[in-house]
Amino acid sequence: MTTPEQSRRQQEDALESGEVYQDAEGRRTRDPGAGAAHANSEADRNAEQLRRGEVGPGIPEE
Repeated sequence: MTTPEQSRRQQEDALESGEVYQDAEGRRTRDPGAGAAHANSEADRNAEQLRRGEVGPGIPEE
């Protein structure tokens, strides 16, 4: 049986080795295409927020 620490380390190893892709929202996948799609949608969302003048998590610049 694995301990929570061992499980966490296995997850970190997978992220570091590129076996698993994770975006800023915490979505994880083993599929490189899905990882790229998540990154692209996140980049589009960030660009839209910047166009609206948001400088933080949903906070408009004054």
